[in-house]
Amino acid sequence: MSTIFSATVALSAALMHGSGVANAAPQGGLAPPWLGCALTWNDQNTAGITCTGGTFIGVALCADGRPLTGAAAARGTTSYVYCSSANSALHLPVLWGALPA
Repeated sequence: MSTIFSATVALSAALMHGSGVANAAPQGGLAPPWLGCALTWNDQNTAGITCTGGTFIGVALCADGRPLTGAAAARGTTSYVYCSSANSALHLPVLWGALPA
């Protein structure tokens, strides 16, 4: 099992079960604080996550319960997670996070 997949599954579980970490994070996200991340854009199918602390991979939970990842992105840019690529919509409220790349 890849490290990114394992981390994505753990992130998804934390988001879905309302852990204190997820609930306390800015804008409802879950990411290491040093990454300095925020949900900077979303519509019904896509989440855009931006981090300023380093290279990262955005993660979002889709309406069907599956976590998806975006492409790796450089600090200060946006990683887009497209739930439509999995024939789903974005979970609402938006549950997002980021992983160091």
